[in-house]
Amino acid sequence: MNREAKDLWFLVASRGTRSFAGGILSVIISLYYKSIYHSVAPVGFLFGAGALGVPILSFLTGRYADRYGRKKLLLLTLSFLPAAVIMLLLTNNYYVLLLSAALGGFGIAGGLVGGGVGASVAPMQSALLAEKTNSGNRTTIFSLFTIMSSITGSAGAVAANLGNFRLLFYISLILSAFSLFIALPITESFRPRKREAVKGVKRFTRRARTAAEAENMKTIDKFIVTGSLNGAAQGFIIPFLPIILQKNMGMSVGTIGDLFAAGGLVSAFFMFATPYLTNRLGFVKFIMSTRSLSSIFLLYFPFATSAIAASVTYVIFTTSRAISLPSQSSLMMNMVDEDTRAYASGTNQSARLLPSAAAASTSGEIQDFFNYVIPFEIAFVLNVLNVYLYYRFFGKVPMANRNVAAIHE
Repeated sequence: MNREAKDLWFLVASRGTRSFAGGILSVIISLYYKSIYHSVAPVGFLFGAGALGVPILSFLTGRYADRYGRKKLLLLTLSFLPAAVIMLLLTNNYYVLLLSAALGGFGIAGGLVGGGVGASVAPMQSALLAEKTNSGNRTTIFSLFTIMSSITGSAGAVAANLGNFRLLFYISLILSAFSLFIALPITESFRPRKREAVKGVKRFTRRARTAAEAENMKTIDKFIVTGSLNGAAQGFIIPFLPIILQKNMGMSVGTIGDLFAAGGLVSAFFMFATPYLTNRLGFVKFIMSTRSLSSIFLLYFPFATSAIAASVTYVIFTTSRAISLPSQSSLMMNMVDEDTRAYASGTNQSARLLPSAAAASTSGEIQDFFNYVIPFEIAFVLNVLNVYLYYRFFGKVPMANRNVAAIHE
């Protein structure tokens, strides 16, 4: 096995153990908060802190990872989750819990499936994955990576059946710390390009590079806009699903964990088809069609008349949203310069989660004082706008509409 293959396995193992811990936390964290404060509003502010902390950390780590090394920043960000869980174990102080939520990314948009548990680690993981793949196999590798994350996250959700919050926090601590340990052997081959020092060509090189950078930044800005709408839409809904399912559908913690696990496993199964569907439809059509389907079922969810109907709806809108996430990540890595991949991923993560912070805080207030259906309606409108902008920004971009094989050629 060559070095790159070994590094891919280390990345997969690190993400897998972290996703297991994230799967546990995605089920119990909102219910744990609710057991302390007995109201949705303070829970919303805690999730707001989680959604605010991650984009700030993602932006900073993504920016400096391209400058000082992606592995160094990966190890730093992997240490955040165990630190956050330690805080949960030590105290119920609200201000410490705010810091814990910010470091752990608790309640961030994305939830269990499709990268929510990646938090501020995701930009470095995406950049390292892109470094060790090429445009021909990138969508497949990203799909397999996300599938593995969904499966291990689902296993963590099933573990929530244990029911004991403190025991589950200890398990999450051990696994998240082990995720950091596994990442230690990973190597990094990327080095920032040095500016041309030859005086005769310096001016030309700078001018050409500036034009290329400007076009690259336009591409990143487009992903920022679409990411912000997606993040806001998810922030209104995803963190509160366990509370909604428990309060309005009468589900137990164990049942919610089983449902989340089912959503993760079904998503993982259908993600095996992601490379094929991306090849058949092209990136943009595939992303638009799956997100449109997800939006329809998301809007229906609060009107479900039984726990069974709500469960089926949850699995469908989760799966149809998650199945295109590897294609979106692959498309972004294909379209941005190698020098800015970690920055692009970190900025996109920030753009997705900053609006999520505001949405989560607002959604808690809306659910306490008005109706829990309203956030779903807002999320539906934001998702429709997100789909439209994907068409507007990338609908006529050849790379975004060709299949993977054509790009590789």
